Parts: sequence; C-alpha cells; structure tokens
Amino acid sequence: MNASPSNQSENASQDTRERILDAAEALIIERGFAATSLRAIADRARVNLAATNYHFGSKMGLLAAVFHRSVEPINAERLRRINLLEDSKRSLTIQEILEALFMPLVEDSGHNNLLQVMGRIYSEPESITQPIMENEFTETAQRFIAALSRELPDVNLEILRWRFHFMIGSIIHLMKIQAPIGMQPSPEQLRYGVQQLIEYSAAGLTAHGDNTHD
Repeated sequence: MNASPSNQSENASQDTRERILDAAEALIIERGFAATSLRAIADRARVNLAATNYHFGSKMGLLAAVFHRSVEPINAERLRRINLLEDSKRSLTIQEILEALFMPLVEDSGHNNLLQVMGRIYSEPESITQPIMENEFTETAQRFIAALSRELPDVNLEILRWRFHFMIGSIIHLMKIQAPIGMQPSPEQLRYGVQQLIEYSAAGLTAHGDNTHD
C-alpha cells in the first residue's frame, strides 16, 4: 500500500529536519557555534535557509535541538536506571546512584558524535549554554540529588547541591579532556576515567565536615 500524501509530507519534513541537524552538528563540532552561520548549515544540508527557520526558529533553537538529540537518550537511560533502583525499595549505595548517573555516558548511546557535541557545547560562553543546560538537565539533576539526599541524611541539602555541582564540573572536564596529561585518550581510558570519577565523587559526597551553611 502506498503512503498517503500526508504521510509522505511528514516523512519529507522529518528527513529535512534530520539533515539540518546533521549539518549543524558537524559544523558546530568543526567551527564552534559563533563561527557557524545558518547559511552554512543550510548549504551543507542542501536546503533553503527558510527551512532552518521553519524547523528551529533561530540559531539558538537549532543549537538546543542539536544538543537535545545527543543528550536526550542519555538522560532517558539515567532516569530509567534510577527508577529501577528506587523501585527496589531498599537502601541504595552512593556508588549505585553515581553509576546510574555517569555510566550511560560511556555506554552505547546510538549517537557516535556524543562526546564531540558535548565537548564543543560546554566550550561555548555561559550566556549561550546556561539556558540549554537548565532545560536539558534540571529534571535529571533533581532526581539524582533527591536520591543522594535520602541516602545521605546527615549532609545538609545545600552542601549536597554544591558537591553535586563540583561533581558535574568534573564530568564536563572529563568529556572535554578524556585522559590525564601524558596519557593517550581512548574509549577504554574514558570508561576507566568515569569509573575513577565515581569513586572520587562518592568520597567527596560522603566526606565529613561542616555540613552547615551560614
């Protein structure tokens, strides 16, 4: 049975959208956000400039869509894992929670350019990245902070948020620089680095000290 005209139109629209995303992703990885024009993206995608505005509204909207396509599967897997842990109705270890947060980054996401996209996005000015970060990660961060807080009742919530903030800074650094100075980056090194970061972060999250904030 032949596809209906409406289905054909929807398929063509989706194909155009994906081609624009592919082109934008490649150019942003190569050049950065500021040096990438909508005209260059349209030319690489082989679409007219109006198509980029139709599908994404603006250059910032297109950047947000590129980032969302990379990280949405990661966040979905993170939430799936924390749901499974919480559904067990038992006390969780900090390591288990952190593995659910970090290991999806180094397991098969189905998106080969994930690390390059994340590294490039995180290199952009805060005025560009902050709204995108908040939109993509607020729900996930809140879920994991809540899970950590339940297992760390003696750690003041505000202090825990600061420690979580430092931990996220560490994973951003690792995504950009995937091995220590003098060591060759590789997928194996990155996976090992994430495992080391989990241990390092668990120690920091559970550290004793002044758990008050004036």
